[in-house]
Amino acid sequence: MLSTPPPLEAYTAERRASEEIPKSELLSRNPSQSSQSSAGVRDWQDVKLSELIESAKLIFIKSNISVEQAFNVLEDNNLTSLPVEEFDNDMNCLTFDYTDLNAYLLLVLGKLQISEQAFAQNSSYKNLDEVADLIQKAKKGDQVPVKFVVQLAPKNPFYKLPETDSLSTVVEILGSGVHRIAIINEQATRITGILSQRRLIKYFWDNARRFPSLEPIFQSTLSEVNIGNSKVMSVFGDEPLMNALVKMNVERISSVAVVDHHLNLLGNISVTDVKFVTKSSQSPLLHKSCLHFVSLILNHRGIEDGKDSFPIFHVYPTSSIGRTIAKLVATKSHRLWVVRPYAPSSASSNQSTSSASSVNVESNPLNPENEGRAGKLIGVVSLTDILGLIARRHGKYYVDPNQARKQRRRSSSSSTRSSGSLEQFRRSISGASDLR
Repeated sequence: MLSTPPPLEAYTAERRASEEIPKSELLSRNPSQSSQSSAGVRDWQDVKLSELIESAKLIFIKSNISVEQAFNVLEDNNLTSLPVEEFDNDMNCLTFDYTDLNAYLLLVLGKLQISEQAFAQNSSYKNLDEVADLIQKAKKGDQVPVKFVVQLAPKNPFYKLPETDSLSTVVEILGSGVHRIAIINEQATRITGILSQRRLIKYFWDNARRFPSLEPIFQSTLSEVNIGNSKVMSVFGDEPLMNALVKMNVERISSVAVVDHHLNLLGNISVTDVKFVTKSSQSPLLHKSCLHFVSLILNHRGIEDGKDSFPIFHVYPTSSIGRTIAKLVATKSHRLWVVRPYAPSSASSNQSTSSASSVNVESNPLNPENEGRAGKLIGVVSLTDILGLIARRHGKYYVDPNQARKQRRRSSSSSTRSSGSLEQFRRSISGASDLR
């Protein structure tokens, strides 16, 4: 299940016909383009953004509702982010997500220092006395509007692409580390959908059999394509949970690995897990260990999904891209931790070194003994890494995600109601090459 893409639905004649490319377009194509496309069946690069719109999940919130109400909408609808509108059909909205909720919680707990001067260049707040009042209210735990919370930390522009654009375009943006883009109608008068990195990866996995050009990538291992060896952000299992929340906020990341003092992987804490400590009755958890919190999360997931459910948050350098994507989809994660597997136990010492080293660590990935002892943490692989790889392999405009992230941080010192197009995106990261 974790190695093979799911089977496709049976095609109807009408659906197959709709996926054929007009002969006139085929004649105008560059011969170097996908052989699948040249055979008359479209490749993933030809898929229009309109096909990935999930209208039922497009939920907006007003900027003046409380952060508590905004959180309830997130949780009730099982979403990870929400567009925040100042008015109906607001095209320059910001988004509210669990990263914002974590920042707000840290402000309430006195772990995030912010002054009204940080809002001095913010067009949403002309009166800094109002900002000072909101900061004091937040520190007291009083209700504050969500529009204040979404501006506690810098945000990237909310990039917007028309429905008529294709996935060929969107991988350039999402492959550079931008987590989500807005899809707008052809008239550019309203947002019709949100496309996230996670949604796009799931689409690629669910439709992998339809797009043969992805097969060579899916069959490659992490080590072969040289990803998964990025710098890792981690916390020790005996550190208080508060440290993990602070680290995610400071580093602007969505999860951290939990390790022992030998750097063996023990678990994972995601920014979405902040929902388990939002009530005052849960506040003691903030001062308990990260490992204790991980055990509570696993227990909670077991109750919700069945006690046989155990999330697999790690892969190996020998893991294929396909297997890695399958685990990202199954765990609904933004990243997986790359570990060096444990050596065979002394009970197997009668085996030769050569035979032991040839053991396929993935041959029985669901073995409880293997999963309980993941191995030594040596890297991390993210949705950004996978999408960046796909973009690079298909000759798309590509900038290393780490360099693009540095450039975006330099150019976004505060959250503003800004939007961006593909051209603006390219300009915004054009200086990234200068940072290398």
